[in-house]
Amino acid sequence: MLDVKMEDIKESIETMRTRLERSIQMLTLLRAFEARDRNLQGGNLERVNFWSAVNVAVLLLVAVLQVCTLKRFFQDKRPVPT
Repeated sequence: MLDVKMEDIKESIETMRTRLERSIQMLTLLRAFEARDRNLQGGNLERVNFWSAVNVAVLLLVAVLQVCTLKRFFQDKRPVPT
C-alpha cells in the first residue's frame, strides 16, 4: 500500500515537472516575442515622431506663406495724394 502511494506521488511530481518545463518554455517564447515587439514599437515611434515634426514644419511654413500672401493682397501700392 505504501509503495502504491509512493508511486502515485512520484508520478504526480513527474507530471508537475513536465508541465512546469512546458510553462517555462512558453514564458521564454513569450518573452522573446515581447522583446521583438518592443523593438518594433520603438522604431515605429521614432518614425511617427519624425513625420509628425515634418508635418508641423510644413503646416507652419504654409501658414506663414498664407499670411504674407494675404498681406500683399491688402497693401495699397497707389501713391497717396498730398
